[in-house]
Amino acid sequence: MLESTHPFVTFERRGAVQVLWIDSPPVNALGFDVRAGLAKGLSVALADPGVRAVAILACGSTFPAGADISEFDQPPQAPMLPDLCVMIENSSKPVVVGLHGTALGGGLELALAAHARVGLADLRLGLPEVGLGILPGAGGTQRLPRLIGAKEALRLMITGTPIRAVEALAMGILDKVVEQDLAEATVAMALHLAPVTPVPTRDRRDGLRDPRAYIAAIAEARRANAAAPIPGPGRIIDCVEAAQLLPFDQGLAFESAAFAELVASPEAEALRHVFFAERRAAKMVGARAKPLRIAQITVLGAGADGVALIQELLAAGYEVTLVDINADVLTAGLEAIATRLAAGLEAGKITQTEHDDRWARLLAALPEDEGDAADILFLTGAFRQPEADVPMVAVKAGAPIVTMGRVGEGGIRGLGLVLLPATRNGRLAEVLIADDTGPETISTLIVLLKRMGRYVVQGQGSGITQGLAVALQASLQSLEDQHGPEPVLNLLERWGMPRAQDRSAPKSQGAKQGAAADLWAGLAMPVMGALANAGLRLVGEGKALRPSDVDLAMVVGLGFPRWGGGPMLWAQRRGLLVLRDNLNRWANDAPDVWAPAPLLDDMIRQGISLADLNDA
Repeated sequence: MLESTHPFVTFERRGAVQVLWIDSPPVNALGFDVRAGLAKGLSVALADPGVRAVAILACGSTFPAGADISEFDQPPQAPMLPDLCVMIENSSKPVVVGLHGTALGGGLELALAAHARVGLADLRLGLPEVGLGILPGAGGTQRLPRLIGAKEALRLMITGTPIRAVEALAMGILDKVVEQDLAEATVAMALHLAPVTPVPTRDRRDGLRDPRAYIAAIAEARRANAAAPIPGPGRIIDCVEAAQLLPFDQGLAFESAAFAELVASPEAEALRHVFFAERRAAKMVGARAKPLRIAQITVLGAGADGVALIQELLAAGYEVTLVDINADVLTAGLEAIATRLAAGLEAGKITQTEHDDRWARLLAALPEDEGDAADILFLTGAFRQPEADVPMVAVKAGAPIVTMGRVGEGGIRGLGLVLLPATRNGRLAEVLIADDTGPETISTLIVLLKRMGRYVVQGQGSGITQGLAVALQASLQSLEDQHGPEPVLNLLERWGMPRAQDRSAPKSQGAKQGAAADLWAGLAMPVMGALANAGLRLVGEGKALRPSDVDLAMVVGLGFPRWGGGPMLWAQRRGLLVLRDNLNRWANDAPDVWAPAPLLDDMIRQGISLADLNDA
């Protein structure tokens, strides 16, 4: 029998078990309303003598995939997640959690506070808070090591990489994995535990049985993360160490203090900024239109870029034809694809079935017929066919270009794309549209790119990435002319960005600490100023939709560190008046690079901030 007493958590009685169903689409994030509903449901269950145990489950496609990040910059509302977890852990009646989909961050922390955990076989769970510059702040750093020890707990928290249910079961995070009927299995386990006094996770010692191994894992993690550019990993290690050294309540207090410290850090602010920039970028022209059918995709050019694109497209499930004007190059491209597929099979990244399916979806051809432009996407690699014309401004961006229909002729099907080679740190795709490009054309390409696992931003003309790359190179060249190549290379290395291949200076071994501060003041600020100025020009000229898209292109496309946030966040922190004064001073060296963009003066006069433009 269902009893809907809360809008985000439904109460259901199944015999002697009170089931609390979390229902807050799309990802059941643990915002205030969900937390309040769970707290009320647990209180009702504890006060009812007919209830012997509690089960917590989630509706929809997933268990809570984390906390509500938008609450980080807002006043706290009780019950906070750490308090809810303590309430669950201290329950006099067993609490069992059933997990499906993804249980990440706060969702997993809530589960760790329960007395038992059942997972569906396709479950993925993890603690990815480090990617936002923070740490698990609802007891995760204290409870997880008690279950599985320091080594594996640190791996999960420092890498942030989710694991599958079977691995979590082997570690001791999950108590049972089922292929189906998760709700029934969770209720059954709750009934099984009902006759006994529940053992709270705080009292578990499974992961603390070998103190020497625990201490060794802490020491090894400190060595491995000594040079981490963000403070999160170091504070995670401190908290896991505290789980061994401090009583549980003091460990929670230690974790809470570390969490508050990290949330306020500039690195965490920058990582949150990029996180929201990724989601904001999806709000673009044509994003909600009905996409067109893509019958197949033709990749023009069997060079290295073409081969790389083929790999992505096959992995995304498309039928692909590889075309090249040179038969020998086409053969070499097919051999390269075959080699990569075989390597993926040998490494266990794909199954034999996946290998055979991808190879079956690949065709090869020499250019003969134009084909039906209504349902074929042309992705150019090493060359362009005349009938697949693309804007020269896009070609000059130095990356593969996509054209749907004949872009050079414009019209509703006119579309371009800057598609940078996919790497671990760069998966940007920049859709270039004209004023008369049809929304269905745009949405079709967006669907394609998202299936390829790309981050998508929308631009016009030569696009955002090209404008930023020009500003970056021009500012670096100006500074190199003044200071020589090695300080410039040091700067790029500090940011973790690729060092220019055509510069002759030897690889830096790192600057001394005092010199690093001078380096930042003397070189980094003018470069950031040049990039921010370029971003203001791009937004002012309509080539970028919003400032955060500029930062996303800089981070995902050009390799600027996520913990740096990007040039527009830097400008926002610096203040527009101060930025304008800096630009005027730097413009004495290179006016084309640092002369203030017209938009900057307009924003100052009107009292508009960069954040205002992001929300417009």
